[in-house]
Amino acid sequence: MSLAVCPAAVVVPAPEPKFADADDDQELVLEKLTREQVLDWRNRADADHQLVFDHIDRYGELSAQRLFTRAFVAQVQRLSGLGHLGLGYTTWGQA
Repeated sequence: MSLAVCPAAVVVPAPEPKFADADDDQELVLEKLTREQVLDWRNRADADHQLVFDHIDRYGELSAQRLFTRAFVAQVQRLSGLGHLGLGYTTWGQA
């Protein structure tokens, strides 16, 4: 009995999404953002906390608190101080 060898599947990472409102040369005016744009910024920041720090560096902490909410900015800053937690690994069962 012979087994056919299947070629290994190649995993290609998905390309980074391009956002039309993420122009580095354009100033961000919070009052001109639509509800959908604010929600988009918040969803992106939830996935990548570096957006919060970049916004603070460019526009200030008050602007970040207005865009992302004061509680979210405080949580991101608090969690960044904890460092990397490797909770995915356990030493249980190792001899």
